[in-house]
Amino acid sequence: MVRRRTAGAAAPAALLAAVCLAVTGCGSSSQPPPEVDWAAGVCRHLTDSGARLAVPTVDRTQPVRAQRQMVTFLTALGDRLGALRTAMGKDGAPPVDGGAAAFGKALARLDRARASVGEAAATLSRAKVTDQKSLNSALDAAGTSLRAVGSYKGPADDLRTDPKLKAAFDENPGCAAADNAAPGGQGAGDGS
Repeated sequence: MVRRRTAGAAAPAALLAAVCLAVTGCGSSSQPPPEVDWAAGVCRHLTDSGARLAVPTVDRTQPVRAQRQMVTFLTALGDRLGALRTAMGKDGAPPVDGGAAAFGKALARLDRARASVGEAAATLSRAKVTDQKSLNSALDAAGTSLRAVGSYKGPADDLRTDPKLKAAFDENPGCAAADNAAPGGQGAGDGS
């Protein structure tokens, strides 16, 4: 009699599970929603573009060397932002309602940040630096271009303003690491 109860109780559970999986897909899916997969790609691009990019330690007692270090850093940062822009452009807009508009705004901000970094690098590169005073003046002049994007946190932050995309980024554990690695804004000050 015990066998009958066990067999009888297991049959409805198995049938329910089979119907649930076949009809509604209510079991756990191995495929994330398309927007979550898309966000994972953005986060990979952010990680790649921010890898091994650090603000140099500037020794102001060696002003000419400090100038070269900052120009090199700003040039590399601009290149990374350009590579990020290209990679995101290849991926295209996120697959959510209103995704194209959010994507366009995020890319526009990324373009402005890259242009500001390029202007700062050019300004600093052209400056005549001979001593600490001229270095400070050059860094201040370059910093003027960067102040406009000083609070810029990157395209993922801009895309998170859309609730669907925020959820997509939040569901990706790799995105937290990517946020910390992303170039732009972070450490891109006037070099002081």
